[in-house]
Amino acid sequence: MLRLPALFAASLAVPALAAIAEPAGVAPPLRVLPDEAPAFVLTADGVQVYQCQAVPADSNAYAWFLVAPDATLSDGTGTVARLASPDHWNSLHDLSGVSAVPLRMQPAGSANLPWELLHAVPDGSPGMFAGVTSIQRVNTRGGAAPTAGCDETHVGDEARVAFTADYYFYKSTATG
Repeated sequence: MLRLPALFAASLAVPALAAIAEPAGVAPPLRVLPDEAPAFVLTADGVQVYQCQAVPADSNAYAWFLVAPDATLSDGTGTVARLASPDHWNSLHDLSGVSAVPLRMQPAGSANLPWELLHAVPDGSPGMFAGVTSIQRVNTRGGAAPTAGCDETHVGDEARVAFTADYYFYKSTATG
């Protein structure tokens, strides 16, 4: 009988699963509010789709403009979400979604998408993205718009630029 209380006390001493740490290398302007904690991290793998267009303010200039991302997001066990329009994520399992508004950026090199802090707006559905308050895009590799190949003879052409990134989804830790 004395073993049961000892076993119970020993189980309390087992450390809880480690919390998700803030990503390394995030500049202070990209940090979330103190009452937010990372809820989960998803890794994106896909392309950024750009289209060659005339620059609206200068009809003699041409540039690559983002049309949409086309990426799947994995939680380490498999694909769980999709990013198919700028700053909008959809769960493949519970159909919840979240949109976001970019707040601040941090350069990540000329060939990489910048790191971002985004203000999240869940779609109101219960599920994975319910309650998400902020999102960080970090550890980007690739995805930046092409630097050449867009001129008047290529208007309408598309470029699909491969990228990967980690997305940290934060939720409020404040209680009622």
